[in-house]
Amino acid sequence: MLEVGRGRWATMNDRDQSEHDMTVRAAWLYYVVERTQNQIAAILGVSRVKVARLIADAKANGVVTIDIDQRLSAMCGLEEKLRQRFNLRFCYVTPALAAQIPAEMQDMEERDGLARRSVGMAAAQMLRSMLSQNHSTENVIGLAWGRTISAMADAFLPLNAPSTQFVSLLGSLTRSASANPFDVVQKLASKTGGQAKYLPVPFIADSEEDREVFIQQRVVQDVIKTAMKAKACFISLGECDGGSFLARHGYLSQGDMARLRELGAVGDTLGLFFDSDGRYIDSTLCRRTLAIDLSMLVNSEIVLLSAGLSKVSATRAILKAGFISGLIIDGDSALRLEESFDKDGIEAI
Repeated sequence: MLEVGRGRWATMNDRDQSEHDMTVRAAWLYYVVERTQNQIAAILGVSRVKVARLIADAKANGVVTIDIDQRLSAMCGLEEKLRQRFNLRFCYVTPALAAQIPAEMQDMEERDGLARRSVGMAAAQMLRSMLSQNHSTENVIGLAWGRTISAMADAFLPLNAPSTQFVSLLGSLTRSASANPFDVVQKLASKTGGQAKYLPVPFIADSEEDREVFIQQRVVQDVIKTAMKAKACFISLGECDGGSFLARHGYLSQGDMARLRELGAVGDTLGLFFDSDGRYIDSTLCRRTLAIDLSMLVNSEIVLLSAGLSKVSATRAILKAGFISGLIIDGDSALRLEESFDKDGIEAI
């Protein structure tokens, strides 16, 4: 039997861990799933030469041995299953937390907080790897907002990448400093020496006419043009209920949420609500929202960060839309997502 394990990496810092994780994934895809090196390169977003080196390192360092580490094998298998099911370029699943959290921490809020931190760390490692490979060229990174995106910014290790531009994908003038998307953009720019750009307009305009006035401003058009060049966009999503980020911070009332649910909304990303098939809801509220339509970013890698069991339904819905290219999700949610499509037998997209 084939074992995919830790090998000689008994002690690692965060930077080594990222390389080790990629080595394990490359080895698993090559030896277990029997992907070609070219296919693995496309899935991991690296060159074929690097894949060959990762596979060689896996052998040399004992990552690949005779037996299979069932926990790690299960994680990789779940990643591959979700990747194929939703036609993703890649999928990263963090370890499931349910069995690891002490009984006194089985509160949903505590569990969701741990999920956000684990997904944020995985996303930060991916972003750092992306910028490390292209630090001398101009990169544009689009950013949403929310607690999971904030966790990514917090976990990001400083890196010299002054040619990087971090761009907010939605209006950045908010009533709450703790919920301001500009903070995330600025934090990543300061950690890389890069440039922060944000849309200097409200998140939600008072009317559709006001929105059109804001959108036509030259400074806004300049930021939108920059966002359209994004190499990758990191987004998260929210539920369509009173516990959502938008409701908790007072952007939408319970009445707003109820009207959206009547229209079939199950969640939102960038304040734009969608139904169970990932189709945007046509509502007055959505027509007042100042955010970039992700489906228009055809040349960008759209990376979805999903953390917490309450996001599973919205995650499943937005994945059906077809414009998400990568998923980073906590293990408990990934298992619940797998159960949902195994239960009703939906076909791969």
